Amino acid sequence: MTIKDRIVELHGESFLRKSALNIRDGEGVFREFLEGAGYRTILEIGTYKGISAACMAQYCEKVITIDLAHGKLETNGEDHDRHAFWESLGIDNIEFHAVADDEEKAKLIAGLEFDLAFVDGAHDTEGVRRDFALVKHCGAVLFHDYDDSGPQLEKRNAVYRFVNKLPAHQLRVLDIFALWTDS
Repeated sequence: MTIKDRIVELHGESFLRKSALNIRDGEGVFREFLEGAGYRTILEIGTYKGISAACMAQYCEKVITIDLAHGKLETNGEDHDRHAFWESLGIDNIEFHAVADDEEKAKLIAGLEFDLAFVDGAHDTEGVRRDFALVKHCGAVLFHDYDDSGPQLEKRNAVYRFVNKLPAHQLRVLDIFALWTDS
């Protein structure tokens, strides 16, 4: 049984709404990029409900996930306990940090060691650039929402435009994910 199947069984299909796992086989993309890759610690920027963190936790020793204390979950007024969610799946290798702002996020990241970063937080040009600058030293950054979805979706296109400015030989694209590695 896949992690996605377990989540649906325990929490219902609607729980996956807005999750990277649910968009065009995101679970398969995580498996493709992470299974057997040897990543020990993955840093995630942009937690939302913690579904992607749960998926990534299968492929590494530890996931450190960071979200704004007033992020999408809180802004939408959703009542969700990420720790209880991970516990319901039997996952205990996730460390969650809620930060007040980008300055606090930068200070936290500066003190962390990780060998892959998953960037799925800010989707505006400056936010994507800032998050990449904070994590690129690890040598491997997986971007979500790498999608040429047209000019009407400016925020999502910011990820696409930013990633396309990186050297093509350092990128591996799979659907709406792009993995940058420092070659």
